[in-house]
Amino acid sequence: MTTLDELLRQHGRLTEVHVERWVARGLLRPSGTGDGWRFEQIDVARARLLGELVDELGFDDESVETVVDLVDQVHTLRRQLDLLGHAIAEQPASTREAIAVALDRLSRR
Repeated sequence: MTTLDELLRQHGRLTEVHVERWVARGLLRPSGTGDGWRFEQIDVARARLLGELVDELGFDDESVETVVDLVDQVHTLRRQLDLLGHAIAEQPASTREAIAVALDRLSRR
């Protein structure tokens, strides 16, 4: 877990105002309150992304929320595809082969 002070030190251009605004908008989800906030690694990485979007690319708050929502959707889809791949791998060879044939056929449409 990372404290607010550690987060601000790690990301030199971030300010407490940035972080408070992102927490208020639900873009960061620390545990604790105010100065006692603790950030998981996912929020530390997300703060880095948010900082880049705002400071380096000049995105406004609404655009930042859209980008973060899209990133979250991509991560969800990746997890679902990974689970699907594992489920397919557990099937008998004939089923895996039938799925491969169907995917090949469908991809040619």
